[in-house]
Amino acid sequence: MLLMLIIKKLQTSLNLITKYYTMNIPKIVKTSQADLEKVKGVLTLGFSSDALLRWVFPDASSYLKCFDIWMGEFSKIAFKNNIVYSQENFFGSSLWHPPGVEFDSSVLAPTFEYVPAERIEVVIKFFEEFEKYHPNDAWYLPFIAVDPSQQRQGIGSFLLKEALQMIDEKGDRAYLEASNEMNKALYERHGFVEIGRVQFEDSPPAFPMIRESSN
Repeated sequence: MLLMLIIKKLQTSLNLITKYYTMNIPKIVKTSQADLEKVKGVLTLGFSSDALLRWVFPDASSYLKCFDIWMGEFSKIAFKNNIVYSQENFFGSSLWHPPGVEFDSSVLAPTFEYVPAERIEVVIKFFEEFEKYHPNDAWYLPFIAVDPSQQRQGIGSFLLKEALQMIDEKGDRAYLEASNEMNKALYERHGFVEIGRVQFEDSPPAFPMIRESSN
């Protein structure tokens, strides 16, 4: 009788634990163009303290203005190909570009007038160096971010998993640039490998990374 009571209590506890973790698993959904502003909003929040982007746009008002333009342009390809992933409440989002699609960086030219004059040549050199690593046959993750108030809930990992599962099913590989060591560690846990380091003068380092298909 006592043993049965203990087993029953253990089963109840296990059910409660399972229910808790099930309820707290981030739900990832594909996002439509109708939610563009929500996607832009969370990405803007997520990158507001990014060392690389704030090195490019150190002034807060310039960052907000220019990043809004960047998000509008980078998201066009992602929405067109239906590869924008978000946590269901838009606590996090990611933009992906399919293989073989070339992004026209000239559309970002107007934002470069907001880069500090003494830094503009280094910034251009920095992004030109990125292009040397970017493979044409890989899915590209230009932006992924989580609302700072919602971090450490696994949202970033689940955003990655959702897209990488699709990419693996196609037998393709993926490419990104990690803008700090913490993000690099996250990407490494998901199979990405550092293939270079980009840094010039006073810039923060960034790390081009590739992930071969797991199939």
